[in-house]
Parts: sequence; C-alpha cells; structure tokens
Amino acid sequence: MPAEPPMLARIAGRLIMAPLGFVAGLAVGFLTLALISSNHFGDVLLFPDEVALFGADLTLGFWTAAFVLGPFVGAPAVVAVLIGELFAIRSFAYYALAGAATAVLPWAALPSGVDGPLFSLADIAACGAAAGLAHWLVAGRCAGVITDEPPAPPSAA
Repeated sequence: MPAEPPMLARIAGRLIMAPLGFVAGLAVGFLTLALISSNHFGDVLLFPDEVALFGADLTLGFWTAAFVLGPFVGAPAVVAVLIGELFAIRSFAYYALAGAATAVLPWAALPSGVDGPLFSLADIAACGAAAGLAHWLVAGRCAGVITDEPPAPPSAA
C-alpha cells in the first residue's frame, strides 16, 4: 500500500484544486447561462429594451463574467467550498445544491427591474447547479484533508 502524502502536501493540493474548481464552475455556469439565454431568443424579440440593456452589460463575454460576476458570486461560494473542505463533504448533491444557492442569492439581491424577462429563478438555479457539479468534478470529489479511514495501529511484533 502506498504511503499517504504528508498533511502539508494534502493541504497545498486542496489550496490549488479548490480555486481551480471555482474557476471551472464559473465557466460552466456562464456556458449554461448562455445556452439558456439562446433558448429564450424568441422571447428576446418581444422586449428590445431589455435586450439592449443585456447586450450592453455583457458585451465582454467571459471576462465580464470572470471579473464582475465572479466576485459577486464568490462570497457565498467560498463559504460553501470551505464548509465542504472542512467537513470533507464529497457528495455531488451538496455541491449541486450549494451551487444553486450561491447563484440564486446574488440574483435575488438584484433590484427587481434588473432581471428582466430573460432569466427566471429556475434558470439561475440550473446555472448554479451546473457550476456546482463542475466544481465537484474538479475538486469536490476528494474534498477535505481528512482521510476516510483511520491509520492502522502499529502491529506488535
């Protein structure tokens, strides 16, 4: 049986994988939002003012999402990731629900006139759940530095 890596190496690995999982979650959430908005393209023609506002806000695409939406969603997501890491939660359901919650919280904090007709609560929650699953795939499956089984006691010879 291979030796376990030292605790410091496991912590360093988690400090690298958790932010990578967050970035992967942001990218997947943004892609999901783009796919959902393309499904609503027929509705967009009915509301040209909101489309102009939406187009002006997201003309930079991924970089806008990374530098504007990332920190806005980042605070609740960091709390969810820290809870997952501290308690070694490795369930995909936890990360999907936490992703949905971290997407819905900032969206719910927006003024009521900003959301427009394009995105419903279910759309935003679906984006968050997809982002949470992406984080789980990258970093959540092996969350925590605590091993699942305690070390075997030394054998008495």
